[in-house]
Amino acid sequence: MLKWWPGLLVICLLACSKRDDTLRFSSWQSSPTEEKLMRRMIAGFEKSHPDVAFRYEPIPGNYSEKIQLMLGTHHPPDLFWLKDYTSPAYLRFDALAPLDDYVTKDTSFNLNDYFPLFRDAYRYKGKYYGFAKDFNVYVLFYNKEMFAKAGISRPPANWQELEQTARRLTQDTNGDGKIDQFGVVVEPVPEMLMPFVHQNGGELHDAAGNPKVTEPAFLGALDYYVGLYRKKIATIPTDVGAGWNGDAFGRKNAAMVISGGWLIPYLKDGYPTVQYGVAPLPQGKQRATIAFSTAYVIPKEARQPDNAWKMLSYFAGKPGMTAWTSTGLAFPTRQSVANANGFYQHPTYRVFMESIPFARPLFVKYSERWFDEASSSLQSIFYGGADPHEAMQKLAPKLEKLKLKD
Repeated sequence: MLKWWPGLLVICLLACSKRDDTLRFSSWQSSPTEEKLMRRMIAGFEKSHPDVAFRYEPIPGNYSEKIQLMLGTHHPPDLFWLKDYTSPAYLRFDALAPLDDYVTKDTSFNLNDYFPLFRDAYRYKGKYYGFAKDFNVYVLFYNKEMFAKAGISRPPANWQELEQTARRLTQDTNGDGKIDQFGVVVEPVPEMLMPFVHQNGGELHDAAGNPKVTEPAFLGALDYYVGLYRKKIATIPTDVGAGWNGDAFGRKNAAMVISGGWLIPYLKDGYPTVQYGVAPLPQGKQRATIAFSTAYVIPKEARQPDNAWKMLSYFAGKPGMTAWTSTGLAFPTRQSVANANGFYQHPTYRVFMESIPFARPLFVKYSERWFDEASSSLQSIFYGGADPHEAMQKLAPKLEKLKLKD
């Protein structure tokens, strides 16, 4: 029988409870849309596996910290979500159970149905430790009405066109002497910078984890990205009173925004009158975008590993993935689901699918603190006016100390 626990009470209740052999599954929930999809998928599993007793224990805040606490106190969920950029640390610290034996025995799982990029994303030293429930990539959303008014017939295809288009779309629409419509929204966060870095032939670090943030390819991308803002043809959400870049786009503070599929239901629910199109990211020296994924994983100390695999196999199989990706919030990592549900024919979804060949996963060989350190460095540039090259010189030794060891 399914029980829904209030997420804020999960840690306390678990710490105070006696051993419980009921399967426990944990994830985060970032939106009402995601909650509805989760309920739909769980209902499908409950119907197809009435013999499996389980609890769903969502964790609404500080997800990674709480998962680590439960692992450290030897009371982890039997199945949980693992963020892509945090996975290298979990794999190296031997916290997860290998899944190869389950895959071999479960002929319905069909590992070859996965797109190779996502099939092998959570493979470590020859073994599988997780399977991606979905994926997202960064694409370019653009406001069709603003483009038409400016006489622009198509979205920009490269860096030069992105800057030119952003300049044409940056306007004082009400004549009060202040810009109220910017060309594009950017954010001082590393995951949004990294597509430009890859497009410029750069990397965050090398194969051994040595930082490459002071090398010309990285700095060139950073200069371009920061330059859009300093040339006043881009804005950041806080400058226009928006909560995030999708909010700024929905409120028509900017004509273009770099975002993932999560923006689709957000615009539908909050800004249904915005007429938008979707295009691949404008390319630099080469095509590139960032691929985001989240894996289902089973910890080594799971008390119900066999039932956890049943749930994982359903959620990451055709039935669960079909339900989960039905709104465009995220996209299927299984080729059969993408083909059966018309993702390549859909005028919006196909742009995400067609970005897979040049997508790069965000797997980082640093502890989780790297994200905060890199974000702080970028914020010092955007908010504090720091020199981009000097900021990266300061960041490099901090990243060096955060390297994970094999």
